[in-house]
Amino acid sequence: MRIVYVVENITGVGGLQRVLIDKMNYLAEHTMHEIVLMTVWHMDREPQFPISPAVRYVRLNVPRSMAFLPLALWRFRKHIRKLNPDVTIQLRAVGAFLTLFSGWHGPTIVEMHSARQAQNHRWLYPMLERKADVIVCLTNGDARNYPHARRVEVIPNFSTLPPQVENRGEAPKHVVWMGRDCPEKNLPRLRRIWAEVEKTHPDWTLDIHHHTSDVVSAYAGGSIFVLTSNAEGMPMTLLEAQQMGLPVVAFDCPYGPADIIMDGETGYLIPLTVNGSEQEADELFVDRLTYLMDHPDIRREMGIAAQRASQRFNKERIMNQWLKLFAEIAK
Repeated sequence: MRIVYVVENITGVGGLQRVLIDKMNYLAEHTMHEIVLMTVWHMDREPQFPISPAVRYVRLNVPRSMAFLPLALWRFRKHIRKLNPDVTIQLRAVGAFLTLFSGWHGPTIVEMHSARQAQNHRWLYPMLERKADVIVCLTNGDARNYPHARRVEVIPNFSTLPPQVENRGEAPKHVVWMGRDCPEKNLPRLRRIWAEVEKTHPDWTLDIHHHTSDVVSAYAGGSIFVLTSNAEGMPMTLLEAQQMGLPVVAFDCPYGPADIIMDGETGYLIPLTVNGSEQEADELFVDRLTYLMDHPDIRREMGIAAQRASQRFNKERIMNQWLKLFAEIAK
């Protein structure tokens, strides 16, 4: 079976790029399927995560501007007809656009990596529901946002970082945040929260990681992970933090944190508002975070529980779901 992934750009260092490359590498190296990566935009640098030589790489090399979408369509049609894939997988708005308007009628999966309400170019998605053969969401919450789709499947992400839980109850006194600096991640809210925390815990440090390919060292340098997002798909950072044995304090935003964190066992889920107030929610966040700071034994217990719970998102289990879907849609 020939499977083509159509992606706008693969050079970022975010969770989407990391998990997508992990999936393609796995399929190319552990199955009989032929895997093709097709990128749309011209890229000034190479991918930041290693892509297996078994993955075939096709670059449309279109200048990165919506004004060049007609060129993207022309090049996409040319290559997709030549490849004649058994399944195409589209990601993000440009992938959705190509799915809708290229005239390609082969089996199509659209893979969603963020909540529908956080997607750009929302006008595409009503048409996309009717066009795509399958929409794959990361959580049940987001799956309910596509009531008119032909078929919706829920397949979460996985993490492949090495387990590491030793000394989680002791030093270093670092709280870790990782991600892109964008409105959904709500870094200003994190900074407001931290301004309150450091009044009583000046010996602790907040480590903010925007761009790093050495995520293992970033997680290993902390004792607690925090997430203050307004909206998510299924944050890779939470999966990775748990696999690395970090307890988590996170806002219960749509969607993902509630699927990953077992409140009171592997971390704490905080409502986005309490009694309609963000300030009261922030105070609760500060209370839970400082409680973990003050109790190294609880941090260690939660870290161990988090690492065990991360096995729910085992790579083999998740990839078997994908393989089953490919087999069904190719028919």
